[in-house]
Amino acid sequence: MTCAAAIEPERPAMAIAGKSALVTGASEGIGHSIARALVAAGANVVITARREGPLKEAADRLGPAASWVAGDMADETTVQTAVDHAVDRHGGLDLVVCNAGILIPGTLTAQPLAEVDQVIGVNLRGTIALMRAAAPALAGRTGACAVVVSSSIGRQPTASMGVYGATKAALHYLVPTWAIELAADGIRVNAVCAGITDTPGLRGGAARIPGLEQAVIGTNLIKRLATADEIAHPVLTLLDQDVSGYVTGSIWDIDGGFRRDGGGPARGTGSEGAHHDAA
Repeated sequence: MTCAAAIEPERPAMAIAGKSALVTGASEGIGHSIARALVAAGANVVITARREGPLKEAADRLGPAASWVAGDMADETTVQTAVDHAVDRHGGLDLVVCNAGILIPGTLTAQPLAEVDQVIGVNLRGTIALMRAAAPALAGRTGACAVVVSSSIGRQPTASMGVYGATKAALHYLVPTWAIELAADGIRVNAVCAGITDTPGLRGGAARIPGLEQAVIGTNLIKRLATADEIAHPVLTLLDQDVSGYVTGSIWDIDGGFRRDGGGPARGTGSEGAHHDAA
């Protein structure tokens, strides 16, 4: 008796193929995973970050479908240059992922205002600037969509993360507002609220702070860190018009059940000095 080999059903092609995409903060970590997934799905991708060397290396790894624009996403000129580059190179802009972000821990009563301005500048002002620049390019494009990468810290007050968390909480208000304001132009806007993710930035902080990783793992139900790909794949789901074309103004928690066991606000974990930069 012979058995026929199981035939796996073909996966439908994503509606992302052939699209032009812009991903900020994409030299490493979550942003780079999102860019890699977009390229794999057939998109042309422009990536940004502040440091030119790592950014160019990241684009080289992504291959000929990727190009790059270096600069500070808190700077309006850099933001507009990135949008213009995508339009000029690929004939338009269809998809935007607002991922650039910076985390500098500090208590609300002691953190230097220069650091406060830096975090707000990248996380909040930079995202607003990107959406302002991208909206005219996205308007009227088939499947036009923007996804903002936020954080579970914006859902739950956490010691030494006040300014960072406040910027992310503000994004949770802005995303549905953008969805309302841009609906007439055919632009969907959503967010993913990412849990603590295993990235080079987190690894750098964990190396300096004994016990940080275990403290983080203790805050979610899955009892491990997320991988960058586990955040990237839901982002692609939201970008795919065929899958999520009826979804806008939503905030999708991808956080391993972050503090859903009833735990209260996190205590300080000695995280002062940790510095995450995905800008």
